[in-house]
Parts: sequence; C-alpha cells; structure tokens
Amino acid sequence: MKKTLTLCVLLFALLNFSFCSSNPGTPVEKPEDILKSDHSFASYIAQTLSMLTENYTAYDTNNKEISKLEFLEQVNTGQYLYVLLNSTDNKLYFKLYKLNGAKELSYGQTIYAYMRGTYDGYLRVGKKFSNFDFTDINGNHYTNENTKGKILVIKYWFIHCGACVAEMPELNKLVQQYKNRKDILFISVAPDSTALLKAFFSKTRFDYANVGDQRAFINDDLKIDEFPTHFIINKQGIIVNVVGKPEEIDYSLKNDL
Repeated sequence: MKKTLTLCVLLFALLNFSFCSSNPGTPVEKPEDILKSDHSFASYIAQTLSMLTENYTAYDTNNKEISKLEFLEQVNTGQYLYVLLNSTDNKLYFKLYKLNGAKELSYGQTIYAYMRGTYDGYLRVGKKFSNFDFTDINGNHYTNENTKGKILVIKYWFIHCGACVAEMPELNKLVQQYKNRKDILFISVAPDSTALLKAFFSKTRFDYANVGDQRAFINDDLKIDEFPTHFIINKQGIIVNVVGKPEEIDYSLKNDL
C-alpha cells in the first residue's frame, strides 16, 4: 500500500510539473495592444528587441517550449510577433504570436528588418572565431595565439557611423567597470585607416584598443554589414554572443561566460 501511494505521489508530481511547464505566463502586453498603432508597436520593439540576445525560454503559438534557434527562425520569417510574458522567477519568457492581415504582416516585415542582425548573430554562437592578426594604433599586437585564455569583446564599426560613435561613452564606462578583470580585452576594429583613426581619436576618447585597416577582414572573413556589431568570445576562442548595444555586452559578460 505504501509503495503504491508513493508511486501515485510521484506520478502526480510529474504530471503537475508537465502541466505547469507547458503553460507559460500571460503576456506583459497583449498582442492587440502592441499592434494597435505604429507608436505602440515601435515602443514595444524598442523596449524588448535587445532581450532577444539574452537567455530565455521560448514557446510556440501552441504553448509548446521550443529552442531559441527555432524561436528566432520563426520570428525571422516576418510572420510572427515575439510576445514577452509575465514571470515570477525574474527569468525571461517569450511566446510566438501569428500575425494576420496586411497591417499586422507589415509590422512583421519591420520585425524581420530589425531581427536580421540578431538572427545572424545567433547562428554564429558556438563557432570558433576567425583567425586574426591585429595591430592597434599604438603598435600593440593581437592574434588568436597571444590572446588565448582571454575573453575578447570586439567591436566592429567605422568613423562615419553615428550610432557607433554615440555609444562610445557607454563603452568607456564598461571598460572602467571591468578594469580589474585582466582576463578581458576590449578591442575595436574598423575599416578606416590607422591615420584616420589617429586623427579621430585625437578629439574623441575611446578606451578600447583601436585597430584600423580591416576592411577585408570585416567584409570577407566576418561578412558584417550591420554596425556597430560586438562579438563576445570566450577564453577558448568560441563565440558566445553577438550583440549590438553596451548593455547587451554587460549582460553577456555576466551570463554567457
């Protein structure tokens, strides 16, 4: 009798866990409210897009848990809205919402345009970073070999990229925040010549190691076409995240390594 009771309790617990795990929380903001106007849609995307580079649990339209890759693939089609869900454990949860009608699908195309970099970046995660041989504007040399055992934060940008320059004060703060971490290197890589970078940095402070003359590496090796782009690379030379904003770098350094 006791054995039977124990089995029943275990079965109930397993069924209860299965039931709970297949029922995600309610939306923080209902899809119809997100999609009711251009303003509400733009506001939602601005507040949540960077979260898609973080760690989260994802669900399809039927409340089935799916992988992050499956989730991003679906969002990247332009046919779905990603909906942030309420949670009680301070973790992130998203669910797919199928877009219908011309108006909603037009928002889907906007999501696709914004998502392209996020999706492409995630496809790089887990892969070995390309071979590199950098010399910064101060003559310091960086290669795959002499940076082994270091975490690399590498920014790709160019001088006339307004967003790339605008984020530099925040990136300087990030460098200061991690200044006691001798195992982290912050490197910026640009297609502009070393001479142009030296002239630029005579008027603009940027606390990264700054490398120029890398147009071929950026275009041919990495095939980057969105700027700024930041690669986070672990001590084994493996890409752990590709992000676009300073706060995403900070999140990745604290959670992905």
